[in-house]
Amino acid sequence: MEPYIKKLSEIIRNTDMNNTYKMVWIRSIVETCVLEPYKKTIRFDDLSPKIFGYYWNQTIFFDLEQGPNPRKRPEIHQMVLEQVHRYREEQDSQPVFFSKISDCISIPVSKISSVLKKDVCHRFQKSNEIYELDRESRTIRPHQPDLIRDYSDVLFDLINYRWTQELETFNTSPRISKKVKGTDRERIKRKPLTKFRKYLDLENTQRICFHTGVQIEAGNLSIDHVIPWSYLFSDDLWNLVYVDKSHNSSKGNRIPSEETIKRLEDRNKNLLSEIKLSGLEDKQVEELKLSIEGDYVRKSWVGCKG
Repeated sequence: MEPYIKKLSEIIRNTDMNNTYKMVWIRSIVETCVLEPYKKTIRFDDLSPKIFGYYWNQTIFFDLEQGPNPRKRPEIHQMVLEQVHRYREEQDSQPVFFSKISDCISIPVSKISSVLKKDVCHRFQKSNEIYELDRESRTIRPHQPDLIRDYSDVLFDLINYRWTQELETFNTSPRISKKVKGTDRERIKRKPLTKFRKYLDLENTQRICFHTGVQIEAGNLSIDHVIPWSYLFSDDLWNLVYVDKSHNSSKGNRIPSEETIKRLEDRNKNLLSEIKLSGLEDKQVEELKLSIEGDYVRKSWVGCKG
């Protein structure tokens, strides 16, 4: 491996972190070297929208924390959270990748650039090992941008790995590595839940809304994740119920109450009994059994609250 890339890899692998700033910083530099190969001088203002986008994707899909204290989040993450909340209120409750709505979002470029100058740029490297830094003009000049571009795939993987390690210290959410990879490559897809109807119909023949207790009108039937999908990143029979579409769209990513969790646990036991009577056996049924035996509902709920 080239000495320059070896040094950069060592820094990524071993640098101290108390939030994820250093990883979004170097990732934005690598991405710039790939996408704009003729740019020798990189302004902090060029990096700011990219960094905003990384945080946007991880926040709007999974609400991942980027630092150890939810009451005092990293400044850039706070800026992103403000825009995510505004988007959810004004535009759409459905998560969407930053690349698709970047023109509709007010990105505080100068504020992000100021944080990069104050807290990040000089702390990533001990001296001018990777880039020449001019804090006053808010610019850097990578020493070997061509090598960064040539080794970008390796560097992206290493950055994501280190980023995942850091996120795991701040978040109890499962499947962190898949979530980072999914938001990085924009490959998150919500699969249709219609295949679960044959199971839910066995226990809920009248199609009563789990949350309101009222029978759902024709055309208003929806399947809901009781524990938010953004936490589990998974579609599991033990976490799915029938709800009225209007209630499902207004619920968002709110954490369910303990009373709701208790009702879900009871529902799962009843559902398994009905499935046994029907003679149906497959992977979904086996996972339902395991969820009851392993107390998945309550454990996931506690983890979600954490």
